[in-house]
Order: sequence, then structure tokens, then C-alpha cells
Amino acid sequence: MDSSADKGQELPVKKPHNYRGTTTRNLRAREVGRFNDLDPDQPMTVWSVDSGDDIPISCRIPLLEVPAQLPLSLTISLDDLSDPWATIPTVDRILRWAEAVSYDMSGVDLVMGRSLMKKLCQTPYNRKDPWKAKIYRYRNTICMESDDERFNDDNSSFANWGKVFEDVMKTGGRRTPGYRCEDVDVRMPRLVSLGPLKILTNSRISCQLSENRVDKPESYVELKTVGVITTEKNEMSFKRYKCRNIWAHCALLGIETVYIGYRTRDGELQKIQRFSMEDLEREGEQWWSTEVMLSFLKNLLTWVKSETVEGVTYSLTYDGQSYFSPVCLFPEEHDDLARIVKSSFPDED
Repeated sequence: MDSSADKGQELPVKKPHNYRGTTTRNLRAREVGRFNDLDPDQPMTVWSVDSGDDIPISCRIPLLEVPAQLPLSLTISLDDLSDPWATIPTVDRILRWAEAVSYDMSGVDLVMGRSLMKKLCQTPYNRKDPWKAKIYRYRNTICMESDDERFNDDNSSFANWGKVFEDVMKTGGRRTPGYRCEDVDVRMPRLVSLGPLKILTNSRISCQLSENRVDKPESYVELKTVGVITTEKNEMSFKRYKCRNIWAHCALLGIETVYIGYRTRDGELQKIQRFSMEDLEREGEQWWSTEVMLSFLKNLLTWVKSETVEGVTYSLTYDGQSYFSPVCLFPEEHDDLARIVKSSFPDED
């Protein structure tokens, strides 16, 4: 292979104002099923929207119950927060479900996790924040998995406090140190339409609004924690960075409501506030635009689709070394990803 082939392809990252044309009107997301698989070594409980069956009990989403009294402590023993899925790649989770329900993949352009989508779409604003992903194309479907160890690290105190916040919001705060909710780990595969692109992704829905007990998209709720706002600098950071990050986490999958818990440096929950996606946009309108993020994501994924071929694994990288760093795509061996995809969709004779 010559040097130009080794280098691969490059996509320039332009200034944010150059990304236009794709708005929330071009974004749609719908639920296509659920699974609950607390033990990855055992058969998962699955459900498909197309099955016509009732949603299994273990795939029901808990109801939201906001605590009436604050403050509350979010500290807990780390041993109580083990995640059996921590070492399982996101693409593997999605494809396990798709294989179990015989989901038709012929119309799916990409398979990727929501966290990677969130990371990629914010690139025009996070010019110094590097990322990398690995890609394998099976027939017309591109499977994309994060390949950034820092990005996959979910063991910080902030992440653990977020998990406890979920417990708090499902029980009205009725918990003591060491308490855990009844094991509920509902994952919801969703088909996201971004313009002409169809993306099969996976979300973990925390709970649903108690005033609407029927499982409907508008009732699903995300839960997030942020530091308490005590200064003008804190407020600016919340609007410029936190609101953008939370919007990208929720809106890409059609989640309309998020409850944000404000916590101290010691993990004490002091305040809870409800936001719609429109609320978050208004908070950050001075610093960021949803059109920029959606347009960049569509351009990037369309480019990846045009530059990849079946049966080849690639690396997709953004090094963030300078403001002018491009996104790079080049062939590279990723046997683990190829093996995952082939095991779920073996070639038919």
C-alpha cells in the first residue's frame, strides 16, 4: 500500500457557522424495541415493537418519583454500583438484540451508541477534544464503536453520583447508604432518522413521567447531575457546555424531558429542576446551535458512508491538536469489531 493509501481520507472541520441545512425538523427517532439483560452471560429478555406482544414486565420503565425533601446525599459504596455491561461493546449490545428479534437491518445505514453520536456531533464546538472510533462495514450497514479509552471510562465520582441520582428519582428519595433500587436495566434500541440516514442506536431510559403511565415517547425522562451554580462563571459554563452536552445526549434520541440534579463537590443533592429540550436551547442560544451539531453529524456520517467499502475495518480519528485538525479515516485492523458483527449476521450460503 502506498503512502497516500496509508494516510487515508481527510474531512476538514470547518468553523461552526459553516454548518447549516439540517435542523430538528430533519431529526426523528422512534422506539423499535427493548431488552433487559442484567447478566450478559444469560439470554436477554427482548421485545420488538413489530412483535405485537405486550412489553415484558422486566422491560417496563420505572415511574418518576421526585423526592419531596432536599438535600440528599448521593454518596454510596462503589461496590453497589457494579455494571455487568461495562466491558461489553455498545455495538455488541445492539446487535444481540437485533439478532434475538430478527430485526430487518436492510434499511439501517449505521449502528452506533448514543454516547458516540453525542461526542461526534459536538466536534465543531469541542475543537481541542480528541476522539477516535473503529468502523466495520457489513453489506450496506456501517458499525461504529468508540475506540477512546478515556471516553469509555465511567468510574468517576460524578458518574457514580449520577447513578445514585437515578435511584433517588425512582424512589422519591427513600434510600439509605447501601440501598439500591430493584434491578432494572432497560435498554431501548431506537431508529434515528437524520435526513436520509437511518441510525440504529441504543439508549438507557431512566424512568417515565408518573402522570402518563402508558409507555409513550413523550413520557420518557432522562436524569442528569451537574455542579451547583454559585457564580456567574458557573452559570455561563452550565449554559455553554452542560446544556449543549445534555441536549446532544437526549434530543438525538427523541427524549423531550430531562430532570437535572444540582450537587455539591461532596455529592450532596441540593436542587432538582425540569427542562425540556427547547429550554436547553434557549439557555445556550448565545453559544451553540442545534443546527450546527446536526449538520456536522449528517455531513460526517454521509462522508464515512461514501468512503468505506464492505468487509473492511477502519479507524476514524480526530486528534484536536489544532483548530484546523481534520477528521481522518483510514483502513486499520479491528478484528474484535468485525468478529462481533459477523457473529450476529453470518453470511448466508
